[in-house]
Order: sequence, then C-alpha cells, then structure tokens
Amino acid sequence: MADPRRLKHDALESAGKGNWRKAAWCYANLEKDEPREPGWALKLGESLRKLGNDAEAVRAFGRAAAGYAKGDLLLKAIAVCKLIIGIDPQHTQTQEMLASLYASQKQPTPVDLPAPKRPPAASATAVAVPGDGTARGSGNRQPATGIGSGSGPASAPPPLRQLRLAALVPGSRPSEQLPASGSSAAMEIPVEDEFPTVPLPASSPHKAAGRRTMATFVLPKTPFFSVLTPGLMRTAIERVRLVELPAGEVLFSRGDPGDDLFVVAWGEVAVLAPWEVARLSEGDFFGEIALLADQPRSATVRATVDSQVLAFDRALLADLAAASPELLVVLLRFLRERLMVNLAETSPLFAPFTALERLALAARFQFLEVDDGLRIIEDGSRSAGLFILLSGEAQAVAGGMVVAELGPGEVFGEISLVSRQSSTATITAACRSFLLFLPRADFNEVIMTHPQVLEYLSSLAEDRARAIGRLDLL
Repeated sequence: MADPRRLKHDALESAGKGNWRKAAWCYANLEKDEPREPGWALKLGESLRKLGNDAEAVRAFGRAAAGYAKGDLLLKAIAVCKLIIGIDPQHTQTQEMLASLYASQKQPTPVDLPAPKRPPAASATAVAVPGDGTARGSGNRQPATGIGSGSGPASAPPPLRQLRLAALVPGSRPSEQLPASGSSAAMEIPVEDEFPTVPLPASSPHKAAGRRTMATFVLPKTPFFSVLTPGLMRTAIERVRLVELPAGEVLFSRGDPGDDLFVVAWGEVAVLAPWEVARLSEGDFFGEIALLADQPRSATVRATVDSQVLAFDRALLADLAAASPELLVVLLRFLRERLMVNLAETSPLFAPFTALERLALAARFQFLEVDDGLRIIEDGSRSAGLFILLSGEAQAVAGGMVVAELGPGEVFGEISLVSRQSSTATITAACRSFLLFLPRADFNEVIMTHPQVLEYLSSLAEDRARAIGRLDLL
C-alpha cells in the first residue's frame, strides 16, 4: 500500500506539471484508500478528462457527486453534476440521483405568507423585464418554460421587476409618515425579525472591530435550496449553470448589467465596492441586488482562489419563484439586509461609527419600498426625517427646475432637519425604490450623542442649499 502522504504530494506535483496520467494513477489510489473522501474521485475525473477519457471521467464524477450528496454537501454535488452534463448532456441519472437524495434528506416546510394590505392602485402597472446583459459567465439563456413534472402546473411567471417586497414580507404596512401621492405609496417593511436591535452607545471601546462585523451579524449563510420541492430541485439542477473561476478572475464588475444570481459551490470570492467589503464562501449567494432591484452591479466580485459558482438567470429564478413564493421571500429578505449592510459599510454618514455602532444605527432606520412618482418630501413642508436611497432613483425639484438627480447611497432631507425649517425642494421617486428612513425624533437623539453626524449633515446641507440658491436658510 502506497504512503498516502507521498501519493498526495506526487498527485499535486504531477498535476502541476501537466502529467495527467500519473496524476490520475495517484488519485485513483487515493480514492481506493479513502473511499469516503469524494474529493479524490473529483480529482480523478478532472485528470481523466484532461486525458480525453470522458467515459471514465463521467464515472469518477458520478462517484464524487454521490459522495458529496450523501455528505449533505448539496452545492458541491450539483456542481459536479453540471460537470457530468457538460461532458455528456444525455447523462441524466446523476440529476435524478441528486433529486432523490435531496428529497429524502430535506423536505420543505410550507410557509404561511399573509399578504399585507396595500393601496390597490400602487402596483397595477406591469413593467417589462429588460433583455439579458453581457456580464462574465452569462452564457446562453434558456427560455422561461414551464417547471416540469412534479412541480405543479406551468404558468407565466411575473417579471422580477414587478414583484413587490412589501407584498411578500409579512407585517408590511403603509407608512404612517409618508402619505400616498395619487396611486403611489410608501410601504414600511419590518426588519426586527432579521436585523438585531442593540443599544447605540455614545462611544465604544471596540475601535478595532473589523469592517465586516455588520456582515457577520446580518448575513449568515442562507439555505437557498431549503424551500424547494423535489420537482423544483430537479428543475434547478437541470437549468443552473456552472461557472469556473480561476484564482484572480473577475466574475463581474461594478456597473455591469445584473442578469444572474450566483451561489458559491466551492472556493471563495471577494466583494469589492471598490475596496473589499466581504468574502463569500460555500453556500453564500450574491448578485441578488442587481437582479431583484433591477439596477447595475453595485460591486465587483473576484475569485480569491480557484472557485466554482452556480449561476441562476432571470428566467430560471422567475420560474422557481412562481412555483415557490417562499424562495422569493428568502431572496427578498436577504436583499433587504444586504442593502443595509452595504450602505453602513460605504456611506460617509456611518463613517464616524465603529462596526458595532453602525449595526445599531442601521437598525434604527425603517426600511421603505416606495412607488414611482411618490413625493417623499414636499417643498415648503418639514421633512419627516432623514432618508437614504438604497436602490432606485429620485429627483430634487426647486423652483420648477430639477436641481439634483439622486442615486443609491445618497442622503436627503437633511436641510430641513438641520435648519429646523421647511424643505427647500420636492424629492420625488423616479422609479420603484428602496429607502432607509430615520424619523425626526430618532434623528435628534442620534445627533445629541454623535455630533460628528450633525457636522457631516450640516456640511452636506450647506452644499445643497448653496447649489439651489437658498443659503439664507442655514
């Protein structure tokens, strides 16, 4: 019996030199010695594929997929399954095996989703989904066909842009402080169930807290597949795409169109906005902000090591969401938390705070979904509080002229709050948008304990007032 340590050394060395025949021999012996480690069958399959022996490679990959599935490593099993289908598109046995194993291990629990009341005219307008973009790894899109046997009747899914977060998250209600404007309304979406509220200290000894503390608290790994039925699981396995990323390769860049949601099967990717704000590993999913909020990518994602990610395009997600609304609830709740974390990590408003303090401050903001055309602030009226645009667009109009176009991350309402006078412009949502809203009373409490916030907002208000010729207000 060969020494396992020697075999591992020789396998790595041979693969590094491109000696795939010897690498395959080493991995075959390692699999024989350690049959419960599916990684050896995977490496053997990769070596056999390099040698052009596709038939044996498929068999090795099949053993790897079965091993990962039995070990409850579903994402890795799906990724290996996609490798098999890439070699032999007719090889469906592995897909059926994975779906069967999944069905025996994870039975989804039905979720009761009471629909909150909403003004009936607020979401009456249908919006078309734009065409696919050209982000890295997009590949060829498959048409949005029916779900298939075992998953319910096929139906045309609603466009992702048309889906309302407030209509899916229990407890959502019309905002009491932002009145409707005609058919446009603002809905307050509860965050207490997902976003922990902790006291906001005047100062904190934890100045060395890392900048990813927010993500540690708020963005745990999410069971992406836990709400899928076996039939939907088969659909997902069949239509999801596998994207292989060598270390250092960029999956997509900030500003690219967002047409796919990704799940890390194995490896690790860094999120850059533009500096590194998070690292995501197996089980983490990302890309939902651009896809569900229908906006360009807000960050660049790059592989830190050799990685593989699973890509779900718009058509596949829309089909899955139409048949399983629980999946959309998971995604939209995660979207809500991710937007809040991104803002707390990047906005100058949060700069004076430690990571723990940013978490506490963000928890004091209400999360609002507003319709296109809603007048968030009226010229001549006092602002109800401080607003931060998470996604979408808004316009500031003063004297009948557009004086500012507001985008994600921008703060508004500060002039009225700082000057304690009426607002100098009307702010209107230019499309369906997500906002953070800090009511006036909470704002006053925050600036009493953190004068840095008042200093920042006073400077911002002065710049804004100067731009619209109303410096006399300050």
